[in-house]
Amino acid sequence: MSTENIVSKSKVKFSLEDFNNSFKSLDPQNMGNWPIPVKMTIYVFVFAVVLVLAYFFLVAPVREQIASAEAQEQSLLNDYRDKDSKLRNLQQYQKQIEQMESTFGQLLQQLPKVTEIPGLVEDINYTGVGSGLQFDKIDVNKEATKDFFVELPLQIKGRGDYHAFGAFTSALAALPRIVTVDDFTIEPIANGKSKSEVPVLSLTVSAKTYRYNDGADKNKSKSKGTATSKGSAS
Repeated sequence: MSTENIVSKSKVKFSLEDFNNSFKSLDPQNMGNWPIPVKMTIYVFVFAVVLVLAYFFLVAPVREQIASAEAQEQSLLNDYRDKDSKLRNLQQYQKQIEQMESTFGQLLQQLPKVTEIPGLVEDINYTGVGSGLQFDKIDVNKEATKDFFVELPLQIKGRGDYHAFGAFTSALAALPRIVTVDDFTIEPIANGKSKSEVPVLSLTVSAKTYRYNDGADKNKSKSKGTATSKGSAS
């Protein structure tokens, strides 16, 4: 080992020992004469303590407030987007409701009133005769009351060939009033022949038509009137 390396190591060792010993011989009454390395170490330590205290007492609360404000901003933004989406859907729903009300009104106009039921039966009769059917009977059975309409079952029995049955069904669907066919039975008639030698068949149809339930509106108006009278009495 060279002499220069031994001398440099001894200087480093001496300097570290001198630095450590300098903290032990410090005079609090004479800070101005403290060694520069000691002063720099104290400055760095005080600066680090000030930074830590400033972070925990000044910066950290502000960061928490900023994080809370950002979370609140995101929540308000999501709330705004949700309400904006609902508003757009509400406008679409309102248009759909208007279309449904218009369609519902048109369907209600197709429901015959009580006074129009005999005319509807005559229309069915004319439709069958025009299609080539011979009716044995058209019976209107007991009504069935629903929420806002009344269901009128019809029992139709007639005679004719397949072509007459098809024409009658098409004409029945083309009536301005709603008539639905629930069930039908076709049976051959013994020795039944038409002029064109086409077999004559017996057709029994269970159909339904509907009329508007005027009593539902009357009951609603009565209930509203009762509620109003109770409110005024109270």
